[in-house]
Amino acid sequence: KALSSSLRLDTIIMSKPTDYRRLGHAVLSFTIGVWAFVKVNSISGPAFEPILAACGNSDIAIENFPQETGYHSYVPELGLGAFKILVCLITQFLLELRETYPAGLIVWGGVVVVALPLNLLVTATAGRKGASGPVIYPTVIGLLFQLLGISVIFPMVYNPSYYYSGCRLGVPVTNLRILFGVVMSLPVTILTYFVFAAPTDGKIWEVSAGILGGPILAMVGLPMWLDRSPTLEVTHENVKRSNDLIQKSYNILAAVSFVFYACLMAVVYQTYGFAFNEVWRDIWTEAGASVAFMTIDTGVLFAGVLLFIAYHNEWKAIKALSMAPLLGPGAACCLVLKELENEWSLALMLTEEGKKDA
Repeated sequence: KALSSSLRLDTIIMSKPTDYRRLGHAVLSFTIGVWAFVKVNSISGPAFEPILAACGNSDIAIENFPQETGYHSYVPELGLGAFKILVCLITQFLLELRETYPAGLIVWGGVVVVALPLNLLVTATAGRKGASGPVIYPTVIGLLFQLLGISVIFPMVYNPSYYYSGCRLGVPVTNLRILFGVVMSLPVTILTYFVFAAPTDGKIWEVSAGILGGPILAMVGLPMWLDRSPTLEVTHENVKRSNDLIQKSYNILAAVSFVFYACLMAVVYQTYGFAFNEVWRDIWTEAGASVAFMTIDTGVLFAGVLLFIAYHNEWKAIKALSMAPLLGPGAACCLVLKELENEWSLALMLTEEGKKDA
């Protein structure tokens, strides 16, 4: 019975995608990413140009920056040199979101909610045996997220790279890698709280904004190069151990994401009630550049995650989409990614049992 189940699961779950399927998903995801890049630049470009000019002006001393430019002070050290201008830009960007309450909080929070499963996903994928290509360099991917936006890079670069990476869900990774993926999903949530709650004239706010805009969070993962996940054998024991911890991890992230989503919905209800047309007005039709930017980010990133899921199983993507209004997009995707991981892990374990029986 186990062997027949193994063969059935191999056929249904682990069958290699056809070249046409892989290409179709890659082209669709890449196109969405390109559209996001063009759209956000058309919206934010004119607004960001004077900020970039001020941030890049080397004649202005850091201590005189607010007085000479009219912009908020920032912490250049958090840019680690190369990302100094980006830290300056994102500090001003986050200030505008903070001052555009509640729309700024809603759209920034929306991206945070959608992105919560991704650090675990990206971190685990980078360590799976057999994976190749850009997906095995999560620090580079993270830096690109910071430079060009996660809504651009995830569908345009990450998804197509994953489709051609040879990576498979269920392939085991170390507990250290899984726990790191979970723990590093949480700082953005904590920093978001400080950005929208701490006084903007204080150091806590400046540091929080600078960390969110700089390379530090992406570079924290560099020690994972020493992790032994890529050499881990695909045995029944390793697959079960890895899958069990990933299941628990997605449960934790789903809970965090749901709570964050519920808080955002509470803010929406307190401000607008059921006047959804007013919500749409404030986050899109009459929104400023920063808010509109983040509205696109939220929608396109969610679409990108759904495309990742659909590559493995279209019905799972539909399931995540249908659960999103109730649970939030992040929690819905966590639960579906958890199911996919479990199914592929089960298939791998049954395959190993079949090899032993043979």
